[in-house]
Amino acid sequence: MGDAGNREGQAFLPVARTPRTLSAEAVQHFNQRDYVADLPLLDAAEADAHRAWFDGVSAQFRAAGKDAYSINGYHVRLKTLHDLATHPLLLDYVEDLIGPDILCWGTHYFSKEPGDARAVPFHQDAVYWPFRPYRTVTAWIAVDDVDLENAPMCFLPGSHLAGPQETRERDGDVVLNLETIDYAAMGAPWPLTMQAGRVSLRTDLLVHGSAPNRSGRRRCGLTLRYVPPEVWVYADNDLGWTSRVLLCGGSADGSAWEPLEAPRGDELTLGQVRD
Repeated sequence: MGDAGNREGQAFLPVARTPRTLSAEAVQHFNQRDYVADLPLLDAAEADAHRAWFDGVSAQFRAAGKDAYSINGYHVRLKTLHDLATHPLLLDYVEDLIGPDILCWGTHYFSKEPGDARAVPFHQDAVYWPFRPYRTVTAWIAVDDVDLENAPMCFLPGSHLAGPQETRERDGDVVLNLETIDYAAMGAPWPLTMQAGRVSLRTDLLVHGSAPNRSGRRRCGLTLRYVPPEVWVYADNDLGWTSRVLLCGGSADGSAWEPLEAPRGDELTLGQVRD
Protein backbone atom coordinates (compact mmCIF):
# COMPACT_ATOMS: atom_id res chain seq x y z
CA MET A 1 0.00 0.00 0.00
CA GLY A 2 1.29 3.45 -0.82
CA ASP A 3 1.80 5.99 1.94
CA ALA A 4 1.10 9.69 1.64
CA GLY A 5 3.48 10.31 4.55
CA ASN A 6 6.23 12.28 2.84
CA ARG A 7 3.59 14.13 0.85
CA GLU A 8 1.73 15.51 3.89
CA GLY A 9 1.33 19.28 3.88
CA GLN A 10 1.78 19.47 0.12
CA ALA A 11 -1.53 21.00 -0.83
CA PHE A 12 -2.73 22.33 -4.15
CA LEU A 13 -1.52 25.90 -4.73
CA PRO A 14 -4.28 27.94 -6.38
CA VAL A 15 -3.42 30.11 -9.35
CA ALA A 16 -3.40 33.75 -8.25
CA ARG A 17 -2.13 35.27 -11.50
CA THR A 18 -4.22 37.53 -13.71
CA PRO A 19 -4.55 35.53 -16.96
CA ARG A 20 -3.68 36.97 -20.35
CA THR A 21 -4.91 34.15 -22.62
CA LEU A 22 -7.23 31.99 -20.54
CA SER A 23 -10.41 33.59 -19.27
CA ALA A 24 -10.79 34.43 -15.60
CA GLU A 25 -13.59 31.85 -15.53
CA ALA A 26 -11.24 29.18 -16.89
CA VAL A 27 -8.66 29.88 -14.19
CA GLN A 28 -11.37 29.78 -11.53
CA HIS A 29 -12.50 26.41 -12.91
CA PHE A 30 -8.89 25.18 -12.78
CA ASN A 31 -8.62 26.24 -9.14
CA GLN A 32 -11.96 24.78 -8.09
CA ARG A 33 -12.36 21.76 -10.37
CA ASP A 34 -8.71 21.08 -11.18
CA TYR A 35 -8.74 21.26 -14.96
CA VAL A 36 -9.46 23.35 -18.03
CA ALA A 37 -10.85 21.27 -20.89
CA ASP A 38 -11.29 21.43 -24.64
CA LEU A 39 -9.14 24.43 -25.52
CA PRO A 40 -8.23 25.12 -29.16
CA LEU A 41 -4.64 24.39 -30.20
CA LEU A 42 -4.15 22.72 -33.62
CA ASP A 43 -6.42 23.26 -36.60
CA ALA A 44 -7.75 20.26 -38.54
CA ALA A 45 -4.86 20.17 -41.02
CA GLU A 46 -2.26 20.44 -38.24
CA ALA A 47 -3.98 17.73 -36.21
CA ASP A 48 -4.03 15.43 -39.25
CA ALA A 49 -0.35 16.10 -39.92
CA HIS A 50 0.63 15.34 -36.33
CA ARG A 51 -1.41 12.14 -36.33
CA ALA A 52 0.35 11.00 -39.51
CA TRP A 53 3.73 11.82 -37.95
CA PHE A 54 2.85 9.90 -34.80
CA ASP A 55 1.70 6.91 -36.86
CA GLY A 56 5.12 6.83 -38.54
CA VAL A 57 7.05 7.02 -35.28
CA SER A 58 4.76 4.46 -33.68
CA ALA A 59 5.41 2.07 -36.57
CA GLN A 60 9.16 2.31 -35.87
CA PHE A 61 8.58 1.46 -32.23
CA ARG A 62 6.38 -1.52 -33.08
CA ALA A 63 9.03 -2.76 -35.51
CA ALA A 64 11.50 -2.64 -32.60
CA GLY A 65 9.16 -4.76 -30.45
CA LYS A 66 7.85 -1.88 -28.32
CA ASP A 67 4.22 -1.40 -27.35
CA ALA A 68 1.89 1.55 -27.95
CA TYR A 69 2.88 3.28 -24.71
CA SER A 70 6.64 3.31 -25.31
CA ILE A 71 7.02 6.77 -26.85
CA ASN A 72 7.96 8.38 -23.57
CA GLY A 73 10.39 11.26 -23.06
CA TYR A 74 11.30 11.95 -26.68
CA HIS A 75 10.78 15.72 -26.51
CA VAL A 76 14.57 15.99 -26.14
CA ARG A 77 15.26 13.90 -29.28
CA LEU A 78 12.50 14.61 -31.79
CA LYS A 79 12.16 18.11 -33.19
CA THR A 80 8.49 17.67 -34.09
CA LEU A 81 7.70 16.81 -30.48
CA HIS A 82 9.87 19.66 -29.21
CA ASP A 83 8.08 22.09 -31.51
CA LEU A 84 4.71 20.96 -30.18
CA ALA A 85 5.92 21.29 -26.57
CA THR A 86 6.94 24.88 -27.35
CA HIS A 87 3.83 25.79 -29.37
CA PRO A 88 3.23 29.50 -28.62
CA LEU A 89 -0.48 29.18 -27.85
CA LEU A 90 0.09 26.17 -25.60
CA LEU A 91 2.77 28.08 -23.69
CA ASP A 92 0.43 31.05 -23.35
CA TYR A 93 -2.09 28.77 -21.64
CA VAL A 94 0.57 27.26 -19.38
CA GLU A 95 2.02 30.66 -18.48
CA ASP A 96 -1.36 31.75 -17.14
CA LEU A 97 -1.19 28.83 -14.69
CA ILE A 98 2.47 28.65 -13.60
CA GLY A 99 4.12 31.89 -14.74
CA PRO A 100 6.55 32.88 -17.52
CA ASP A 101 9.45 30.61 -16.48
CA ILE A 102 8.43 27.28 -17.99
CA LEU A 103 10.21 23.92 -18.16
CA CYS A 104 8.90 20.84 -19.96
CA TRP A 105 10.28 17.82 -18.14
CA GLY A 106 8.23 15.04 -19.75
CA THR A 107 6.12 13.91 -22.67
CA HIS A 108 4.31 10.62 -23.16
CA TYR A 109 1.90 9.29 -25.78
CA PHE A 110 -0.92 7.25 -24.25
CA SER A 111 -2.19 5.29 -27.22
CA LYS A 112 -5.09 2.97 -26.43
CA GLU A 113 -5.33 0.71 -29.43
CA PRO A 114 -8.68 -0.73 -30.59
CA GLY A 115 -9.67 -3.54 -28.23
CA ASP A 116 -6.97 -2.68 -25.68
CA ALA A 117 -8.12 -4.48 -22.51
CA ARG A 118 -5.88 -2.50 -20.17
CA ALA A 119 -7.33 0.14 -17.87
CA VAL A 120 -5.59 3.11 -16.34
CA PRO A 121 -6.56 2.95 -12.64
CA PHE A 122 -7.78 6.16 -11.02
CA HIS A 123 -4.67 7.86 -9.68
CA GLN A 124 -2.88 11.13 -9.07
CA ASP A 125 0.13 11.82 -11.27
CA ALA A 126 1.99 13.41 -8.36
CA VAL A 127 2.44 10.10 -6.52
CA TYR A 128 4.70 8.86 -9.33
CA TRP A 129 7.04 11.87 -9.27
CA PRO A 130 9.62 13.10 -6.71
CA PHE A 131 8.72 16.80 -7.03
CA ARG A 132 7.98 19.50 -4.46
CA PRO A 133 5.87 21.55 -4.41
CA TYR A 134 3.07 20.02 -6.46
CA ARG A 135 3.11 22.43 -9.39
CA THR A 136 3.24 20.25 -12.52
CA VAL A 137 0.62 21.20 -15.09
CA THR A 138 -0.11 18.49 -17.63
CA ALA A 139 -1.32 19.40 -21.10
CA TRP A 140 -3.19 16.54 -22.80
CA ILE A 141 -3.51 16.92 -26.57
CA ALA A 142 -5.99 14.70 -28.39
CA VAL A 143 -4.19 12.97 -31.26
CA ASP A 144 -7.40 11.14 -32.21
CA ASP A 145 -11.00 12.21 -31.77
CA VAL A 146 -12.10 11.13 -28.28
CA ASP A 147 -15.70 10.26 -27.43
CA LEU A 148 -17.57 8.07 -24.97
CA GLU A 149 -16.99 4.96 -27.09
CA ASN A 150 -13.17 4.82 -27.26
CA ALA A 151 -12.27 4.98 -23.56
CA PRO A 152 -11.97 8.68 -22.76
CA MET A 153 -9.94 9.77 -19.79
CA CYS A 154 -12.23 10.49 -16.83
CA PHE A 155 -11.61 13.16 -14.18
CA LEU A 156 -12.88 13.32 -10.60
CA PRO A 157 -13.53 17.09 -10.48
CA GLY A 158 -12.33 18.82 -7.34
CA SER A 159 -10.36 15.80 -6.12
CA HIS A 160 -7.16 17.89 -6.04
CA LEU A 161 -8.48 19.80 -3.03
CA ALA A 162 -8.15 16.68 -0.87
CA GLY A 163 -4.37 16.73 -1.34
CA PRO A 164 -2.16 13.69 -1.98
CA GLN A 165 -3.96 10.39 -1.40
CA GLU A 166 -2.80 6.97 -0.31
CA THR A 167 -2.53 4.31 -3.00
CA ARG A 168 -2.60 0.57 -3.47
CA GLU A 169 -0.93 -1.52 -6.14
CA ARG A 170 -3.02 -2.97 -8.94
CA ASP A 171 -2.23 -6.14 -10.83
CA GLY A 172 -3.61 -7.52 -14.07
CA ASP A 173 -4.53 -5.63 -17.21
CA VAL A 174 -3.48 -2.13 -16.21
CA VAL A 175 -1.20 0.46 -17.78
CA LEU A 176 -0.13 2.04 -14.46
CA ASN A 177 0.08 0.07 -11.23
CA LEU A 178 -0.99 2.56 -8.54
CA GLU A 179 -4.61 3.28 -7.69
CA THR A 180 -6.03 5.93 -5.35
CA ILE A 181 -7.63 3.91 -2.55
CA ASP A 182 -10.68 6.10 -1.91
CA TYR A 183 -11.33 7.32 -5.45
CA ALA A 184 -14.89 5.90 -5.50
CA ALA A 185 -15.88 8.29 -2.69
CA MET A 186 -14.69 11.35 -4.59
CA GLY A 187 -17.71 11.84 -6.81
CA ALA A 188 -18.86 10.89 -10.28
CA PRO A 189 -16.24 10.65 -13.06
CA TRP A 190 -16.37 13.32 -15.77
CA PRO A 191 -15.36 12.06 -19.26
CA LEU A 192 -12.93 14.17 -21.29
CA THR A 193 -14.23 14.08 -24.86
CA MET A 194 -12.46 16.25 -27.43
CA GLN A 195 -11.75 16.53 -31.12
CA ALA A 196 -8.21 15.85 -32.33
CA GLY A 197 -5.95 18.86 -31.98
CA ARG A 198 -7.63 20.27 -28.88
CA VAL A 199 -6.01 20.34 -25.46
CA SER A 200 -6.89 20.10 -21.78
CA LEU A 201 -4.83 21.25 -18.80
CA ARG A 202 -4.84 19.67 -15.34
CA THR A 203 -2.88 19.63 -12.10
CA ASP A 204 -0.79 16.77 -10.78
CA LEU A 205 -3.24 16.17 -7.90
CA LEU A 206 -6.32 15.53 -10.02
CA VAL A 207 -7.56 11.94 -9.63
CA HIS A 208 -8.18 10.50 -13.09
CA GLY A 209 -8.20 7.23 -15.03
CA SER A 210 -9.66 5.46 -18.03
CA ALA A 211 -11.38 2.19 -18.90
CA PRO A 212 -10.27 -0.41 -21.46
CA ASN A 213 -10.88 0.57 -25.07
CA ARG A 214 -13.65 -1.79 -26.19
CA SER A 215 -14.19 0.10 -29.44
CA GLY A 216 -12.74 -0.46 -32.89
CA ARG A 217 -11.03 2.94 -32.88
CA ARG A 218 -7.76 4.05 -31.34
CA ARG A 219 -7.72 6.71 -28.62
CA CYS A 220 -4.36 8.42 -28.51
CA GLY A 221 -3.40 11.46 -26.51
CA LEU A 222 -0.10 13.21 -25.85
CA THR A 223 0.78 14.37 -22.33
CA LEU A 224 3.25 17.21 -21.83
CA ARG A 225 4.45 18.03 -18.30
CA TYR A 226 5.33 21.61 -17.36
CA VAL A 227 6.76 23.09 -14.15
CA PRO A 228 8.17 26.42 -12.98
CA PRO A 229 11.87 26.22 -12.03
CA GLU A 230 11.21 26.62 -8.29
CA VAL A 231 9.97 23.01 -8.26
CA TRP A 232 12.67 20.72 -6.91
CA VAL A 233 13.39 16.99 -6.63
CA TYR A 234 13.25 15.68 -3.08
CA ALA A 235 15.76 13.40 -1.32
CA ASP A 236 18.20 11.51 -3.55
CA ASN A 237 15.64 10.61 -6.14
CA ASP A 238 16.93 12.58 -9.12
CA LEU A 239 17.38 9.76 -11.61
CA GLY A 240 17.68 12.12 -14.54
CA TRP A 241 14.47 14.01 -13.78
CA THR A 242 16.13 17.43 -13.94
CA SER A 243 18.40 16.79 -16.92
CA ARG A 244 15.92 15.71 -19.62
CA VAL A 245 14.12 19.03 -19.78
CA LEU A 246 13.42 21.83 -22.22
CA LEU A 247 13.38 25.50 -21.29
CA CYS A 248 10.20 26.67 -22.99
CA GLY A 249 10.04 30.21 -21.65
CA GLY A 250 11.79 32.62 -19.32
CA SER A 251 14.77 31.44 -17.30
CA ALA A 252 15.82 28.52 -15.11
CA ASP A 253 18.88 30.32 -13.71
CA GLY A 254 19.64 29.44 -10.10
CA SER A 255 17.50 26.29 -10.16
CA ALA A 256 18.42 22.61 -10.09
CA TRP A 257 17.16 22.09 -13.64
CA GLU A 258 19.61 21.62 -16.52
CA PRO A 259 17.79 22.36 -19.79
CA LEU A 260 19.01 20.76 -23.01
CA GLU A 261 19.33 22.32 -26.43
CA ALA A 262 16.48 21.77 -28.85
CA PRO A 263 16.81 18.67 -31.06
CA ARG A 264 17.65 19.45 -34.68
CA GLY A 265 15.71 16.71 -36.43
CA ASP A 266 13.46 13.68 -36.15
CA GLU A 267 15.90 10.89 -36.93
CA LEU A 268 15.12 7.97 -34.67
CA THR A 269 17.44 4.99 -34.82
CA LEU A 270 16.83 1.76 -32.98
CA GLY A 271 19.68 2.67 -30.67
CA GLN A 272 17.69 5.66 -29.49
CA VAL A 273 14.58 3.71 -28.56
CA ARG A 274 14.56 3.44 -24.78
CA ASP A 275 13.28 0.42 -22.89
